[in-house]
Amino acid sequence: MFRKVLLASVALAACAAIAGAQNKPNFSGTWKMNATKSDFGAFPGPDSRTDKIDQTDAIVKEGVDAVGGPQGDQKYTLSYNLDGSETVNSPAPGLDIKSTAKWDGASLVVNSKLKFQDQDVTIKAVWTLSDDGKTFTQNAHLESAMGEIDQKIIFDKQEGGAASAASAPAAAAKGARPNLTGTWKLNVSKSDFGIMPPPDSQVDVIDHHDPVLMVKVSAEGSQGKQEYTINSTTDGKESTNQMMGQPVKSTTVWDGSNLVTNAKLSIQDNDISIKQIYLLSDDGKTLTINAHIVAGSMGEMDQKMIYEKQ
Repeated sequence: MFRKVLLASVALAACAAIAGAQNKPNFSGTWKMNATKSDFGAFPGPDSRTDKIDQTDAIVKEGVDAVGGPQGDQKYTLSYNLDGSETVNSPAPGLDIKSTAKWDGASLVVNSKLKFQDQDVTIKAVWTLSDDGKTFTQNAHLESAMGEIDQKIIFDKQEGGAASAASAPAAAAKGARPNLTGTWKLNVSKSDFGIMPPPDSQVDVIDHHDPVLMVKVSAEGSQGKQEYTINSTTDGKESTNQMMGQPVKSTTVWDGSNLVTNAKLSIQDNDISIKQIYLLSDDGKTLTINAHIVAGSMGEMDQKMIYEKQ
């Protein structure tokens, strides 16, 4: 049973990797619309617009702050899943936009549907990033009963915006909070489980959009195959998860670029506490989890789990 507890604790906040595949750009950053280079077609655009984008492997969020123009000042956030599944955004009361997003090579294609004044409107937007990462372009094609229109919105990268995927390892080394999304495989031979036998294999798949952290665990070993999902947040709020029939309460907080998780559970009238510290290598390829476990009458033990980015 204690072996199961250790497996469960490993997954509570498995951490730190760099978002994005090699051929997929990361649009994260603060972007200011270049009004002179943009073209809104027959529809006049805003006087100014600034977008703040936060992207992981699984999701991209676009915070829009537009000022002036015929629509007046607008401020809203759009969210898209990068696996092609549908999201619904409501940038204004009574306006629901259904969207799907998927990669086409190095471009992100966002297809949206909405109703405007009882008219069905479809929008296909293609996001591209310049080779130097300083220019972000949205090419949009809109269709409705009123006709079709093309628009091009060009944004310039602002200094001090979110770090790109390529710079994330360096940022983490300086104490920035890395994005935790990734697939991590336990290196059993390099890990040290103390007196407890290690699993034969374990893979943790993490979907992180701070402060939300979701971990899907798949492990095999002497206890058979174990699969479960852990949901928690990195803002210190307590979360409760059911893992292998046992409720586990935990809190997770940032300590510089590392996550610290404190978990509590009770098994066979024994109170168990687990403290884990997650360390990411400078190149973002190796995740080390150092755990200290206090298990009442069963004593204390330390473990070190080493994961490699897949």
